[in-house]
Amino acid sequence: MYDVGIVGAGPAGATLARLLSGRCRVLLLHRQRAKCCGGILAPESQKMLAKLDLALPREVLVNPQPYAVAVWDLQSRLVRHYARQYANIDRNAFDHWLISLIPSDVDVRSGAVYRHAQPLDKERFEIFFTEKDEIRSEQVRFLIGADGSFSSVRREFFTNRLRPKRYIALQEWFDLQTVLPDHSPKNRIDFRNDYVGIFDSEITDFYAWMIPKNERLILGGAIPFENKPRERFERLKTKLKEFGFHFDFPCHREAGSLLRPLNPFSICLGSGRIFLIGEAAGLISPSSAEGISPALASAYYLSQAFGSNGFNLSAYRQNLWSLRWHLRFKTAKIPLMFCPWLRKQIMLTGLSTLD
Repeated sequence: MYDVGIVGAGPAGATLARLLSGRCRVLLLHRQRAKCCGGILAPESQKMLAKLDLALPREVLVNPQPYAVAVWDLQSRLVRHYARQYANIDRNAFDHWLISLIPSDVDVRSGAVYRHAQPLDKERFEIFFTEKDEIRSEQVRFLIGADGSFSSVRREFFTNRLRPKRYIALQEWFDLQTVLPDHSPKNRIDFRNDYVGIFDSEITDFYAWMIPKNERLILGGAIPFENKPRERFERLKTKLKEFGFHFDFPCHREAGSLLRPLNPFSICLGSGRIFLIGEAAGLISPSSAEGISPALASAYYLSQAFGSNGFNLSAYRQNLWSLRWHLRFKTAKIPLMFCPWLRKQIMLTGLSTLD
């Protein structure tokens, strides 16, 4: 029997497995699927990596390395640059790197797909999963859901909890040389080097993005699930054609579910012997969709709440107090960022820009 069964080996699950190794028997179910992610590591994530005594290896980084974000409001046609020390990464390489750090005493089941868990008594679960086309099971004392925004663990055990608003993240990759306009739009954006955040309330009440990666350019957007995401994404490409872009022949397409916690009550950390970390818990920035730093932080703080008797939910909640208030502060910023009229007024002031 295992002490801890972790479902999901993204940044949250892989980090928790590493931190618990040597202290208890850990089973990690790793489904092995690519994450639909722009791959921009925010300063908060870099600080959290430092707290974990980790430094990004060179093979995870890609060019260019942006030092600002260009905010482009398509409706007002305004552009402002805001200083942010981002790191441009290959997200798949980043995830593989974190998994490579897991010690050998952790039982990592690659390709295993979680199905469900059944309580056996007050101290044990039997978890069922598919591995190599066979249904298998193992017994664990504690179950950890680290399986992302559309968490199976959360949906199975916490159906009565308010869920964050659901979005679909869509991304398409293009050859950089073929997609850029013949004549650069008169908006001071360097599309070969800038990380661009695109706002247009006709497309989404969240935002879209353009990110250069080596010789490729990503065009992506987060669109409410109920608002016909594919149609709205195509409308975004049509609007950008007015600026001379050629988004006709993508090299690669990606899509994934994204949850946006607009209400603090939509964050669920677990109960009893079941805990949630990262996006499974709803720990993601409601203003930027940045989820790596909360994933790393929640894994770290849950590991800190582990003692001789297992996990302490009260200690986990207390450890995450500052992070949860930080996310509430980001929720308070939403009217300033996503209300078209207010955003236009703020951009016209030029506050906090590089200009």
